[in-house]
Amino acid sequence: MDVRDLRKIGLTQGEVKVYDSLLELGETTRTNLAKKSGISPSKIYDVINRLTEKGLVSSVRKNGSLHFSAASPERLCTFLEQKEQDIRKEREIIDSLMPALLSKYQKTDEEVDVEVFYGWEGLKTVFISLENSMGKGDESLVFGASIGKHPEQADIFFSKHQQRVNTRGYKVRIIFNEDMRSRKDRYSYYVNHSLHKIRFLHQETFTELYIYKDSVLFLMLMKKPIAIRVKNDEAVDSMKKFFETIWKQAKN
Repeated sequence: MDVRDLRKIGLTQGEVKVYDSLLELGETTRTNLAKKSGISPSKIYDVINRLTEKGLVSSVRKNGSLHFSAASPERLCTFLEQKEQDIRKEREIIDSLMPALLSKYQKTDEEVDVEVFYGWEGLKTVFISLENSMGKGDESLVFGASIGKHPEQADIFFSKHQQRVNTRGYKVRIIFNEDMRSRKDRYSYYVNHSLHKIRFLHQETFTELYIYKDSVLFLMLMKKPIAIRVKNDEAVDSMKKFFETIWKQAKN
């Protein structure tokens, strides 16, 4: 192991250099310590003070000048024990604050009506959020499912989406654009699954509509997709009525 690994337990690079130098030099002056450690004399006291607070350095005045010594390496164990105690205390503070913090967070979350997500990673984020809101017996409605402007990437994305839908076990009714018949691999999951129903409608738009429990997602499936999530019960009810009207017009 390298002494520089002490940075992993919370020592800074300068503190490691000074402590390591003191181990080699034994009791020494600021000037010698600065030369050995490579820390400038103007900064050496600051580093020493921090190490002293950690209990890793001691000092004594001799003939009018300060001499410094490294504490036994065993003191590092005491240093870690103190850190553990501090972390436990911090954990207790967080635990006591958590109900109030969650209350504020949930309140803020309820007030967010519209969110925008960009790119495939943004799409993944919002889809997983929507999928996780669904359970067995729930139903998602999809209108205008399209090939998209980047069909190969869309095939990969929706294949993974279908796997998560299958895991959650909720139902899907989906209206595909007519040209999606050419990409059977993307819609065959829904055809072969007893929970789901699909239909087709002749249209060419790449804008799609997803209706979940309390959210409506407008998806523009461009090469860099954009998704707009509207979280509002009235919007959901309205879009459900719209979907049912179009569902009657769509073809098997």
